[in-house]
Amino acid sequence: MFVRSIGQFIWILTIGFGCQGLGLAQETKQAANPDAETEKEIRMLPSIDDPSDDEKEQTPVDEMVTRDQVAAKAFGPPPGAKSISPRNLWIDAKKSFVILDGYVAMNDGPLEMFACPAGTKEHESVVATIAKSSEVHAALLAVNAQSGTTVRFLPRYVPATGQRIRVWVCYRDKDGKFHAVDGRKWVQRAESGKSMEVDWVFAGSGFWTDPSDNHEYYRADSGDMICVSNFSTAMMDIPVASSADASQLDYTPMTKIIPQRGTPVRMVLVPIPVPTDTDDEKAKEIKPPTEDILPAVR
Repeated sequence: MFVRSIGQFIWILTIGFGCQGLGLAQETKQAANPDAETEKEIRMLPSIDDPSDDEKEQTPVDEMVTRDQVAAKAFGPPPGAKSISPRNLWIDAKKSFVILDGYVAMNDGPLEMFACPAGTKEHESVVATIAKSSEVHAALLAVNAQSGTTVRFLPRYVPATGQRIRVWVCYRDKDGKFHAVDGRKWVQRAESGKSMEVDWVFAGSGFWTDPSDNHEYYRADSGDMICVSNFSTAMMDIPVASSADASQLDYTPMTKIIPQRGTPVRMVLVPIPVPTDTDDEKAKEIKPPTEDILPAVR
């Protein structure tokens, strides 16, 4: 299971509520990711709406605004929700919502993640979030989501387990029209072109200890927040076999319906009630958020 001790349970809850320290003071360290610096360098791949190199050179450094900064100020706080992190992360206990802000990072290219923390794996993820994976994990625990186990490959393949989580992506288009899209609709099977059908599960990632400072770090903070390829470090994964081999990726972005890169979005994660003998249709009751989830900035 994800939580190996009471101490680690307290640890993940502490960082989820925006506190400092306890193994995450050095935010530049990327868990289990020796290529972190390289990934930072390719964080912002050019697109048609990006400024040219000449424009960047002519823009004073203090006037440069990053996409996560834009996303952080795009919407007002969601009504009825409690902020649990300065990184645009809220919970609505009554609705069992975990709400987090981010932006469209990629809409056409190799896909291994659906969502990652900003500054990690934007080059292979549809959405980049302002909050870290560890904070989102704590938020899911706060709305009583049940974590499970990450994928195992040896001695045989065992898929990720955990409570199913519905992912909604909310945004406004260029005309100001509100959209709330099931995140699976933005992911398609590479072979068939059909939307992904399987729900994500709350696998729970894990910890690793840096021998240089003996601190524990949350593995999914390196990028593996919501995955479409199987990773043993995933916070959320799909419970079916899905290759992480770049030449054999099973999923690609549904480019034609994903907004342009940089578009601010608000994701809503909703634990799907576990079916019982008397009610096995609860998943169908998960309705999309309404427009009031995106209040105007005051």
